[in-house]
Amino acid sequence: MTRSKESLPSRKGIGKIFSRKVIKLLITFLTGILLLTFCLGSTLPKSDISADTEEKVETVIVEKYAKSLQEEEGYEDIHYELNALIKFSEENHIPIQQPSVDLSTGNLDDIFIKKYDYYATYYKVSISNKDYLFKHEEDCKQFIQQINKYDSKTYEINKVTKLINNETSQDEINEIVEKKKKAYEEAKAKAAAEAKARAEAAKRVKSTTSSSQNLSALQQYAHNLVINTYGWSEYDFDCLVKLWNRESGWNPNAHNKSSGAHGIPQSLPASKMASEGSDYYTNGYTQIRWGLKYIKGRYGSPANAWAHSQKTGWY
Repeated sequence: MTRSKESLPSRKGIGKIFSRKVIKLLITFLTGILLLTFCLGSTLPKSDISADTEEKVETVIVEKYAKSLQEEEGYEDIHYELNALIKFSEENHIPIQQPSVDLSTGNLDDIFIKKYDYYATYYKVSISNKDYLFKHEEDCKQFIQQINKYDSKTYEINKVTKLINNETSQDEINEIVEKKKKAYEEAKAKAAAEAKARAEAAKRVKSTTSSSQNLSALQQYAHNLVINTYGWSEYDFDCLVKLWNRESGWNPNAHNKSSGAHGIPQSLPASKMASEGSDYYTNGYTQIRWGLKYIKGRYGSPANAWAHSQKTGWY
């Protein structure tokens, strides 16, 4: 994700190439100083210039760089301009580094870049209350793609101005990606365990429900309602058995995919049976209570309902 040192034009880099006009003006300024020194007939060696002159040279260079850095984006391509300035200064024995700079610590362009607080534009994304900075927007987008493998959040990219040497390191990138991956895998494992527990619980409930809702128990329940609650005859009960054998086989989970009719009495829609209980979709006893009320209200008795079904194929 983070570009290696070798892949950048210079170690720190600084933005778009300075205009040729700026370089020309700067070279003209430096040349003017040389000519002025020559005309005055200075007896000093070329490598010896006054502290005031050195300060003026440095001031101009820094001001030009600062102006460009404030107006332009990025800082990858300073290599050409900086080397041109360094070459000119070395050829004319005009040092651009302060006496306190130790040249043994690195090459001149690295030291010069490091010497001043240059500013650069970064692409920033904030994740888990931490800012991650990238010199290139594409790198920032690729980083977000890595993070989104493990979460579904939307992350916003913003442009910010920072001092150089603020780019997020590869170690920091690896750390947050691994953190997100670990959290994702833990959440996934937890969800799988919870789903398994729910499935096992549902299986146990279904097993218990099935054993308590066997055909004999359901028909015995219906028989009691037919005879003792509605006062119908044994003949009516026989007709009810035949009717619901045809409709559903007395299966509480019977469902007609084409019509949507459901349950022992094949209620259409199934939600009608909710008047007898919220468990109407799977509880055969709830369905029987609703079915007998429906028969009484529509046909008066199971015998009449069966007779209608014989003629039409439905009731």
